[in-house]
Amino acid sequence: MEIAIIGGGMAGAACALHLLRDHPTLHAGLTLIEPRPTLGAGLAYSTPAPEHRINVAAARMSLFPEDPLHFDAWLRAHGVPDEDPQAAMPDGRLYPARAQFGRYVAETLQAQVVANPGIRFRHLPVRAESLAPAVEGWDIRLEGGDTLQADAVVLAVSHSAPDLPAMFAGVAGVVADPWDVAALGAIAPQARILIVGTGLTACDVVASLMARSHRGPITAVSRHGLLPRPRTSLPVEAEGDFTTNPATTARGLLRRVRRAVAMAAAAGHPWENIIDALRQQAGAAWGTLDWPEKRRLLRHLRTYWDVHRFQCAPQIDATLQAARDSGALRIVAGFLRAVSEGETGIDVRLHPRGAPPGEEMALEVDAVINCTGPGHRSVTASHPVLRGLAAAGGLMPDPAALGIWVDATGRVLRQNGEAWPNLFVAGPLARGTYGELMGLPQVNLQPRAIAESLAGLCVGCNR
Repeated sequence: MEIAIIGGGMAGAACALHLLRDHPTLHAGLTLIEPRPTLGAGLAYSTPAPEHRINVAAARMSLFPEDPLHFDAWLRAHGVPDEDPQAAMPDGRLYPARAQFGRYVAETLQAQVVANPGIRFRHLPVRAESLAPAVEGWDIRLEGGDTLQADAVVLAVSHSAPDLPAMFAGVAGVVADPWDVAALGAIAPQARILIVGTGLTACDVVASLMARSHRGPITAVSRHGLLPRPRTSLPVEAEGDFTTNPATTARGLLRRVRRAVAMAAAAGHPWENIIDALRQQAGAAWGTLDWPEKRRLLRHLRTYWDVHRFQCAPQIDATLQAARDSGALRIVAGFLRAVSEGETGIDVRLHPRGAPPGEEMALEVDAVINCTGPGHRSVTASHPVLRGLAAAGGLMPDPAALGIWVDATGRVLRQNGEAWPNLFVAGPLARGTYGELMGLPQVNLQPRAIAESLAGLCVGCNR
């Protein structure tokens, strides 16, 4: 049997890793199609900037739940705490540069390739251009014109780039992609900067600007003006039950979470315990909501979930706080109203959150950096494989517009509602069905389940 994984970031590499590690007697061909030379890094872990840190302690970032200290031990064995003293917190927790986790995934995957010769593994460093059903399996057309045949395919493509707010289209001085290193590097040290968004990406951008000794004022704006919460130094243990008689409305789930947080606080426990429990039980909690309630939850509560679930690394939080204390960074809660190119910069008008109708705040800046998060609305248009399949009726966005609609086993749903038996989605683009596939361990566990399904397909296959 021939298996192809399109996308070699964290999700794609994890799927390959678990297929190799968990199924040592399997005989199959496994091709991972990924243009980047390093597997497992993807967008999140390929950043070369040392100031970009993992936002979860290394002791909670293992690829193997049964060995939770695997990554932490790898870091110490490779001497990372000695090379990067700022990675270690006073209590011993490690928050290394994100590129280190990419190295860890790549090395762990390579070790499994060597350990399991029964699976013929290869990495094709090219881009997949199209995917079409064939008489047996799938035909994959690659960049350059070559074609690959596979019996089963896993779509593990990354998020699309952030959607640029329409009002910034064509405006000079706008950095549409916050990961465009050259564009960010071209911003003058004294430039007045507006960052659109206040999530983790915005935090990374501020950290990079401060690392380059940026001197100009920085304003970050979002609807709620909320930054990711800093990491607690207290031990975090999942606390709370959201699966017994689960809430069936977004409001009901919110009440349940607030009640659990209050009970934890009364017992002297951190609120992080509740968020950790809800993270683990997110699939069940999300699954009991109907689609209107899911959309209501996303519309009204997603921001609050994100800032509590995806917290800041301690080093980056310290940088943000120092920048705010010095006046170098200002956070604004508000709504963009108008943008125009002025004589001496970019003129921006905002409506502050809570201000009377018609009241506006004027800004003049030299550069705008778009940190609005992954462009979920354009997900099927962001990759040629997804675009072609969608046009042929082979897949569709999920009803919550988070990614691709899949069934409970990760199989892609066609536009007629039927699931492909041999086409899967691994990683965050499946979270419309699963509810929580943005951070570890979920981004690891779901590809592991996909690997189990792939191994099942191999049983009895003669090819």
